[in-house]
Order: sequence, then C-alpha cells, then structure tokens
Amino acid sequence: MSYSIEDVANEAGVSIATVSRVINNSSHAVSEKTRKKVEKAIKKLDYKPNISAQTLRQSYTNVIAFIARDLSDAYYGEMARGITEAAISRGVLSFVCNTGRKTDDEMRYHELFNQYRIRGLILGGGGFDTEAYKNNLRDEVEKYKSRNLRIVALAPQGIEMDSVMIDNSEASKKMTEYLVDHGHKNILYVGGSANVCTVKERLKGFKLVLQEHNIPINKKLIIHTDNTWKGSYETVSEVLKSGHEFTAVFCDNDNVALSVMRAIQDFGLSVPEDISVVGMGGLPNSQYSSPQLTTIKIPLYEIGAKAVETVLTTKDYPNTVEKLLFSTEIREGSSVKSIISNENK
Repeated sequence: MSYSIEDVANEAGVSIATVSRVINNSSHAVSEKTRKKVEKAIKKLDYKPNISAQTLRQSYTNVIAFIARDLSDAYYGEMARGITEAAISRGVLSFVCNTGRKTDDEMRYHELFNQYRIRGLILGGGGFDTEAYKNNLRDEVEKYKSRNLRIVALAPQGIEMDSVMIDNSEASKKMTEYLVDHGHKNILYVGGSANVCTVKERLKGFKLVLQEHNIPINKKLIIHTDNTWKGSYETVSEVLKSGHEFTAVFCDNDNVALSVMRAIQDFGLSVPEDISVVGMGGLPNSQYSSPQLTTIKIPLYEIGAKAVETVLTTKDYPNTVEKLLFSTEIREGSSVKSIISNENK
C-alpha cells in the first residue's frame, strides 16, 4: 500500500505543513520532539516523498551534472568520483556526461540541462579558446545566473566564471623548475590540443621558467598531441626519429607521459638514464609505471567534491565571480635523472 503525506500527518498527529518542513529540512522551526514523531511515522508507513510533485513546485530539480571531456581519461574519473560521492552524501542526484571533446555535443547537453531544469552544472576540462565556444558558454552562464543557479568550472574556460581548480601555469612552472634544477635545459614539451585553455596555461608556465633561466625556447621542442595514448606515442616516436636532441620530456598530463615513456623505451632508449620524463595529474596508474613517474599531484577528487559544495551554494553576490584554487605538489618517482656535473653542484 502506498501512503500519502496526509497519512503521515495523521499518524504523527501534526499538520501536513509540519511534515513537509521535516521532509524538506525547512528553515521554519520544528521542535525536536515533533521532528522525531514525524520521522517515526515516516519510517512506520515507509513513506516515500513524491519527487515529481516536489519538482513541479520548484524552479529546478534536485539534480546536478558533470560534463567530462573524455571519460576514458582517468583524470576525469577521479573528479567524477569526488563529485558523485559528495553529491549523494547531500541527497542530490548527479550524473556524468561525456562529450568526447566535441563542442557540438557539449552544447546539446546544455540544451537538455535547461529543459530538465537541473540544479547546477560542473564543467570539467579546459575550455576551447575560440570565440564561438566562449560566446556560447557565456550565454549558458547567464541562463543559470538568471535562475539563481550556478555553473562551476574545474579548469580554465577562457571566460570569467565561477571555478574550483588549480593554477595551471604555476603548477607547470613548479615542474619545469624541478627539471631545470636537475640540470635539464633541452626539454621536449608535449601538450594536448593547442586551442585548449588548460594546455595554453601549462605551456605558458613552462616558457616563463625557461625565460627566467635564460634558456632559449626551441619551438621544435614544443609539440601538441590529441591526448590519446596512440596519438601521443606516435607523435613522440616521430620526434625521436627526427634526431632532435633533448634530455627530458615534460608532458602536460600523466597519460601522455606514460605513452611517451613507452615510445622512448621502444626506440631503444631508457628512462631516465637516456631521457627523463615527467607528467602532471598524479593519477593512480602513474604510481605503478616502470620507472615510477615523477608528476605534479593534483587533488582531483577533492576538487570534484568541493565543486559540488560550491554549485549547491547560493551566491551572496550573484554578479561576483568566485574562484577557489587548490595547491599542488611534486610527487617524486624515479623517472628523472640529474645531469648536473660535479663542477656545477
């Protein structure tokens, strides 16, 4: 038998309004004694609130979404784990969408989110540095703002918007300094697509450190891949065949770094004896590479969890942009060799 909210009210000997306040954790005061009576009645009758009816009375559903650019990448998996676990702990339904790095698919998701009136959106991965993409995203941010809801980005999007992320340029500088401190000057930089904002920020940090140390920037040693295992492997294999000299490879994410290590080994060289390799991300699989990858540890799970808290919090000042930065740290493995001569130590 299915029971209604009226049945719960009768069982507890209170008004329907009081039951509603208990169910919805209303700000209206309900005494602890009354609350316990209502909760006891709900348990006895095994009452389940009518979510559809509740939704009709609200301007949004109690659902949030996470847009991931590539779910085959463990980078997004760690974020998704933080998001889904934080959401369910707050009684909020969350779902994860994969765009495959296709902007058209991403915009279709935005249309569906507006139709289904979700409560908030978390945007993972760097945005695309094109005017069309940025203009479309600005429009979506304004739509949410008009309903007093939020979109929160976990990486640079090329526009001003609420975010929970790391300082990608600073993290890249930190790793580049680490390589330079170990004597490396000829460094191959391997990044993702050149029109992605995160890639641009990380490359910026890399170049700044080289300039600070008066190390010439060799454009031939800056390459971009499609971020896939196969694409990264093939691209770096071609660079190795070209004969360009470098002592280290800075990969702007861990998955690329693991592909690069394999390409170097298949070419007949060793890591780090012949070429050092570093990454960014601190993904779980990078701890089990051989040799163990030296990388920048990004708190991906924590970023995802914090994004849920942020997207569910109404802003006190709607027209302000809130930015929260998480710190990063170098996680040393055994993929970097120091090439500083004794005379220069």
